[in-house]
Amino acid sequence: MSNKLQVGDKVRVMDQGLLVLQKFAPPGAKPNNEGVVSEILEDGDLLIEFPIGDDDPEEHSQAALYPANICVKINNQ
Repeated sequence: MSNKLQVGDKVRVMDQGLLVLQKFAPPGAKPNNEGVVSEILEDGDLLIEFPIGDDDPEEHSQAALYPANICVKINNQ
């Protein structure tokens, strides 16, 4: 699924756990699987920062590692 991702790219992480949790979110809630690539490790894994609420992701976010092959770049809309 990866298409030459770079630091700073907005991505959608197609992780089954995140997708299941989204089913419990209230209607209209922001997707919980969208974040920004903050680092690319030597093995190709990506460190993704997820914003918390409406806060600035650089001030208040959480991060997790994911394999690049389950991360899809979100085109600017």
